Amino acid sequence: MAPKSRENVNSDIESSDDEGVIKNLDYKPPKDFSIYKSKKNTASVFDVDETVKHELWLIRVPEGVSNEDLATMSITLPSSTPSKEKVTLATLKKKEISSGSSSTTTKYQLQTVSPESGFAGEMMALQPLVPDASKGGRLVQAPLGIHQHLALVAQPSIPSGAPLAEEILSRPIPKREQPEGLKMRFKVSGFDTQVPGTKLSGSGKEFAANWAKVLEKRQRDQEEELLRAQEAMEAEDEVDEAAEDIEEDGDEYTQEIDTVVEAITTNEEEEEEEEEEEEEAEARTQSPIKKRKVESMDVDISESKKVKKEKKEKKDKKDKKEKKEKKEKKEKN
Repeated sequence: MAPKSRENVNSDIESSDDEGVIKNLDYKPPKDFSIYKSKKNTASVFDVDETVKHELWLIRVPEGVSNEDLATMSITLPSSTPSKEKVTLATLKKKEISSGSSSTTTKYQLQTVSPESGFAGEMMALQPLVPDASKGGRLVQAPLGIHQHLALVAQPSIPSGAPLAEEILSRPIPKREQPEGLKMRFKVSGFDTQVPGTKLSGSGKEFAANWAKVLEKRQRDQEEELLRAQEAMEAEDEVDEAAEDIEEDGDEYTQEIDTVVEAITTNEEEEEEEEEEEEEAEARTQSPIKKRKVESMDVDISESKKVKKEKKEKKDKKDKKEKKEKKEKKEKN
């Protein structure tokens, strides 16, 4: 088709009297245009009949990459199922001549287009048109659409910082010029600190000597503190041993006291019995009235003896129990 004028193009759809109903779908060229018919139709790999037998791939290629460059790539077949992640299928190195005589090598990677990428929507919205030989080479929509969406992406070349670092390190550091007459008055913290591998002079020597004294004092304090701790532990052990000795001596002393108390109690009981016997003898020689009094006294005395005996037995049991508990406690410790 060749244009004949630049007038406005009329619509190629004619509507019927009924609104919204399309009357004729046959293609009609715009005004002042005519349909071009090819005299010879050659078979093409992109013919509509051939595309049914193959897959259509849409590859986005940057400017400057030719078909010859693409022909040098060896492509790995992608998976038939779409993936959300990018998959690299091939790599390409292309030499490009920059300004002057120098040349640079650009690296490219052929990757699958993920739905989250920036140009995925643009590529996936494209609909391919292929020629149809049966209709005189007219372009029709591919029946199976695009099977794979790929993009050839240039890899950014990050320059190494090693040469620049070597250049910076090799630069001499010039001494900063100072005005005449200046005196250093302010010294920041750490100004006199010794740098490893350097010799001290002036105030640096004084600082090192003072620091050595501080370290010696710290070491002496640590040794004295350790000695005091050892002495405290020894004193504590001595106190524990003395307490054990006192406890043993106390047990022996308690036994001696118990023996003396028992002897005194026995003597008192014997004296009381002798006095009671004397009173009974005197009572026998007295009148009957006095005899009755003596008998009642005998009853009271016997009861009191019984009570004393019970008290003594309880006391003995209690003492034995306490001694037994002390002995068990001492054995446990």
